[in-house]
Parts: sequence; C-alpha cells; structure tokens
Amino acid sequence: MLIVVVVAAGAYIALSSGGTTTTTVVSTVTSTSTSTQVSTSISTSTSTSTSTQTSTQTSVSTYTSTSSLLPSATVSGAGGTLVFPLMSTWLYAFNQLQPNVQVNYASVGSGAGITDITKGTVNFGESDAPLTTAQYSALPSGSTLLTVPISASGVVPAYNIPGLPATTHLNFTGDVLAKIFLGQITTWNDPAIAALNPKISLPSNAIIVIHRSDGSGTMYAYTNFLSDSNAQWKSQVGTSTTPNWPVGTGCKGNEGVAGCIENNQYSLGPLEIAYVLQNANLIGVSINYGAVQNHAGNFILASLSDITLAMQAGVTHGAQVPQGSTPWTGWSIINNIYNDSTDTGIYPITTFTYALVYQSLSASYTGFTSQAQATATVSFIWYCVNQGQSAGANIGYAALPANVVASDKTTLSQVTYNGATLLTGS
Repeated sequence: MLIVVVVAAGAYIALSSGGTTTTTVVSTVTSTSTSTQVSTSISTSTSTSTSTQTSTQTSVSTYTSTSSLLPSATVSGAGGTLVFPLMSTWLYAFNQLQPNVQVNYASVGSGAGITDITKGTVNFGESDAPLTTAQYSALPSGSTLLTVPISASGVVPAYNIPGLPATTHLNFTGDVLAKIFLGQITTWNDPAIAALNPKISLPSNAIIVIHRSDGSGTMYAYTNFLSDSNAQWKSQVGTSTTPNWPVGTGCKGNEGVAGCIENNQYSLGPLEIAYVLQNANLIGVSINYGAVQNHAGNFILASLSDITLAMQAGVTHGAQVPQGSTPWTGWSIINNIYNDSTDTGIYPITTFTYALVYQSLSASYTGFTSQAQATATVSFIWYCVNQGQSAGANIGYAALPANVVASDKTTLSQVTYNGATLLTGS
C-alpha cells in the first residue's frame, strides 16, 4: 500500500513584531492511496485499490524567532515511516517559513535511514529506534552521530475482523500478543484472547499474522514490548528492527502493513497509530485496533493523551534521557515505563522517533556541499523540535516535553560546519 501525502498550498499568515512570530497554517492534505498486493502465503489473488480524498487541518503556534531568511539550499533526509505523516506537514510548513530551502524526505524505513546516514548519502537520517552498538561502530572513522528525539507516537495491534463494529476494540496483553507472533495462539477465539474479551463473540478463523518486511523502528518498539512481556520472545526473537519473525507475512513500511491488514480478513499486525487515523480521516478506510494492558492492569486504547502521558513518564522514570554525543543504545520509553503501575493511564507501546545528524559537518564523509546546506539542515531539525510540535496533535504524535526540547537544544548546539556552530538565535 503506497500512501502519497501532498500538502497543497493553503492560507499561510505570519505576523511579526518584536521578534515574536505567530504562525497560522491552514493546509489541505490530499492523500492518494494505491494498494497493490500479491501474497501467495495468504491468497493467490492480486488486489488493487485507489482512492483520493481531501482534508483540511489548522494548526497555530507562537514562538520566538530571531533568524532571517536562510540562503538557498537543498536538504535531503531519509528514514522511518512512523514519522512520515508528521514529516509531510513539517516539510510544507518549514518551506513557508524558509522559501529558499527545499527539504526532501524519503520514507524508506528506519533501517535504511540509518544506512543512508552512515554512508553519508543524506544530510540527516531518521529512525524510530536508537542505533545499536554495532551500528555506531559502522559509522565513518572519527565521526560522531547525534541522536535527536523529534516526536513520540504509539504502535497499536491493528486487525481486520469482519462484522466486529469499529467501536469495539479488543483487549490484548503483551504476553498474548507475543504468543500470537510466536505462533502459539493461532485462532481468534483462542481461550487466552476470549478471557480478555468476555463480552465479545470471537470468530474461530485463523489469525493471519502481518509484520514488516523491512528494517523498521516501529517493529523495534513492538518487539521491545514483546520482549518485556514474554520470556520466550525475549530469548528466541528479542528486540530488533529486523527480527526473525517466527510466523507471518511481511509487508513493506507502515503503509504496506496498513494495506495488508486492510486487504486480508482476520489479519493482525503492529501499526503506527497515525496510519490508522490517517486512513480513517483522509481516505475513509477504517482499520480497527486494540487496547493494550499497561503495568497498572488497565487496558489502554492508544490516543494522543495516553501516548503523551507515557512519554512524560518515560523521560522521568528509569534511565536519564541522553544528550549530546552520549549513545542512545538500549534507551527506551517502553523499558522505562514497563513496570510503572503508578501512571495508570499510560499507553505501553510508546516510542520516540529520532533525527540523526553528524556533529561535525563538512564536505568530506558527511557529504555537505556548503555551510548554507548545513545551516538549513540544523534549522529544519530545530524547527521540528520546537515550532513544529503542535502539528501532530490530530494524528497521534505527542509534543515533546520541555526537558526533552532543552536536551535537544544542547545536542543541536554541538553541531558545527568546519568548526562554526550552526544553531544560533534559537
């Protein structure tokens, strides 16, 4: 399923006085969804569907800016599909603020984003998973890659059960989800699922398991939660962007997982919440998803409020948020909140999504052709962290808390081009 999001020209008003800019963006988002699937393990048919619909969204933000227009530059980025719906909005809005700068983003998956920034073929990478020790070791000799949280969202167990009302959301525990993806629970009416949903008549059909086929930070978050929830999953599969899935059919990107779930009845797969909301709001396709039990024993249906609560709890409990050049390997909101029974309303599969940029930018291994390009890159990431945070409220992206924004500012302030600091006047 390929989802192309175009943020078309709308009303854009910027009023400046004394360095304070109030920005109102009214943009029309047109989503064209083309779904083409061939899956011999599920069916022998090919299914193609195309639909287009428009939606209008308004966001208002007030912020302080001391910078003038940046010089002409083109910036390239690549990475996770989790952030792509929000990234599309950021690309449009930043270009309105800085019309001389063109930022391009390839939604290729977290694994490919890390590979691209490692090779220096993009100006910034993006991942929904922190780099592993091995990935840090693969970076160019003498380089330092910085990790900058830019938003947070939730991964949900999405499913397609014919006849089940859209207002009915199944309950899941991490242990039950792990057993489904281990192939130990194979039918929808299995006693373990039925016990969690006593008032729902579940079908006897086999569960068609869907997962990602590419390197994915979304799957990293999902397998992180399964590893915390089930000892066999932790020892047999573990936490990974590219897990060795015991069962199921792989589909590329969050877009692909959404399409595979939509096109296969009785399927179940992990999906970033924005793709559920976006499908419903923009193309009229409703993908149902379940509530997940947190450590307090409550079944939580992912929403902006409980994702925000989880993120806030995640940065106050457990390991401190890294900043600067400190590696992020092993740091996880999911781990930090897994045993948290005090914050009763948190959604347990909540994850940061990160921008990746080298600390020292130059024309050598990082591929920057000018200081203007380097400045534009850092300015865009800082825009996402700062002014752009309100843009994701309607599609399930939580705004970063003040302490994370402050940490990000410390990190980005360390980025230089030929020794000159790039983040100024923020």
